[in-house]
Amino acid sequence: MNIAADRLPDQLARGLAPLYVVVGDEPLAAQEAADAIRAAARAAGHSERDVYTVQGRYNWQSIFAGGDNLSLFAERRLTEIRVPSGKPGLDGAKALEAYAARLPADTLTLISLPGLDWKAMKSRWFTTLAAAGVVVEARPVERAQLPAWIDRRLARQGLRADRAALEFLADQLEGNLLAAQQEIDKLALLLPPGAVTLADVEHAVVDVSRLEADALADALYAGDCARFAQIVTDLRDAGESVPTILWQVTSAVGLLLRLKSAVTQGESLSGLMRTLWGRDKQRAPQIEQAVKRLGLAQVETALADLALIDRQAKGLERVGDPWDTLLRVGMNLAQPVNGKR
Repeated sequence: MNIAADRLPDQLARGLAPLYVVVGDEPLAAQEAADAIRAAARAAGHSERDVYTVQGRYNWQSIFAGGDNLSLFAERRLTEIRVPSGKPGLDGAKALEAYAARLPADTLTLISLPGLDWKAMKSRWFTTLAAAGVVVEARPVERAQLPAWIDRRLARQGLRADRAALEFLADQLEGNLLAAQQEIDKLALLLPPGAVTLADVEHAVVDVSRLEADALADALYAGDCARFAQIVTDLRDAGESVPTILWQVTSAVGLLLRLKSAVTQGESLSGLMRTLWGRDKQRAPQIEQAVKRLGLAQVETALADLALIDRQAKGLERVGDPWDTLLRVGMNLAQPVNGKR
């Protein structure tokens, strides 16, 4: 069964499936879907958790061994299988088919995948997973639906925005749901419950340290780790909060992921550069060099780290400091794929 991420709460309320596959390139939707599945699993007594991240050559049998090692008195288990590349390979495809055919008892399995092309969605390994459980599609929200999406999120915070305010937010945040949610959280902190006008939003949604945040993206594209580290240090010392600048970095990494994925699938990089607009068009030479310099796995890892930063900043992840993780993102993206300058 395939469902959109926003329909997942209704499905979970009807009862847990033994297998969930979260697939898609929208990081906020994927993150929230996975978090909802984990919370439902904990509530159902799945207190043990195993996480397997598949990268490069991988011993898929370790996943089977983990599922078979439940003792007589073991708790229910949540098994997470993360495939950041979306390409399990021949051995992985066979392993996933076999795993789906005999899902472990007392185990809820969560498989996380990036956006897949139509060929992968029609592959035997993916259709076998889909037949065994629930596929949750983490799709982007189209511009036409974005005001309503923002309105629902604001309502959860006790805020009611007028149409002009919603359109302003949608124009500012289109294509970046993670940034949109961060702005909504910020509005909830800055404004009292009740009506929100365009003037309220324009006053609250300011580009805090915009020049520094812009420079942060420039340093990221250029692979200038020293500059990136200096800007992060300056922002932290100035008392800025992580959410006020995280959307800039997330937007830059998201753009790199879209471009790198398209190039990997055979699209022309020069042609993709012609689709850029606004500030990104001005940065086109730096962005093009970054796409050439970085590997797809590096960019995927950076996006996962940015989702971790968001959880750390909100107190949902108790391990690690968001500023340190942000530095790690910059350091990782400063390195070329072959490890040489």
